[in-house]
Amino acid sequence: MAGTLTLTCQKPGGGAYIVDGGRPGHRAIGVASGGPADGRAMAAANRLLGRNSHATCLETTLTGGRWLLSGSGQFTLTGADMNWQLNGRLLETYSVLFHEGDGLLTSQPARWGLRSYLAINGHWQLPQALGSAETGLPGITHIEAGWSVDINWSKASGYRTNLNTSKHLPEDPFSLFVVPGPEWDWLSGPQQKALLSTRFTVGNRSNRQGIRLESSDFRTVDLPSMISSPVLPGTVQLTPSGPILLGPGAQTVGGYPRVLLAAKPGKLGLAFQVGLGRPVRFSLIFQ
Repeated sequence: MAGTLTLTCQKPGGGAYIVDGGRPGHRAIGVASGGPADGRAMAAANRLLGRNSHATCLETTLTGGRWLLSGSGQFTLTGADMNWQLNGRLLETYSVLFHEGDGLLTSQPARWGLRSYLAINGHWQLPQALGSAETGLPGITHIEAGWSVDINWSKASGYRTNLNTSKHLPEDPFSLFVVPGPEWDWLSGPQQKALLSTRFTVGNRSNRQGIRLESSDFRTVDLPSMISSPVLPGTVQLTPSGPILLGPGAQTVGGYPRVLLAAKPGKLGLAFQVGLGRPVRFSLIFQ
């Protein structure tokens, strides 16, 4: 038994991206690492289908958009609670679903979380650069209305489900565990205390490159200029407009002080599930 399921974008919603294992190992030549914003939610979707945890998926942001499913195949949805529906029928998330025929996949704005993951069983027929189908290099197009991909499969997956649907969603308010960064000592004691005690919110200019944290209570810190230095996802840079938590699409070097680093990179995805306007605090685990 084999088949093809075609995914076509009618509307990408708040932001739709092809994600996979990214391009690790190429930051030295200026190529971002990439990968999913919430690696645990994507891995869960792939595991339910018996796929490699880094296999190609669709990542949607804030709202899932509108997608046509044509053909036959299996899929699963994880991550944010977006009330996904197929032809108007509410879908169960974190479960293997089978589709045959033509269907319209839609969602509502995320009620909890920010990013959702659609995994479809089979091989996604997409061009790659440096081993990845993610955008960022020539020859790979962004997702927009009319974009389409065929997913060919030759082996069906057994039915699986995971009832713990909330484990990839953050608590509210969210605390990010951090350790001091290379320029932490550039801050005075009161400045360090202020950064750690402030309740920030996720700004609406946040994206996969970084979460912009805002607070009217946080006083801008005037720090010395520095030569651009290496940065990684999970780095917290302190800019004149406030801290930015870098994500999978982050640049490879930056010129703002790296004051904090995410202490548990494996859970960094939780921070990228915090909704716009929702609170975030830093929790220093040692100094």
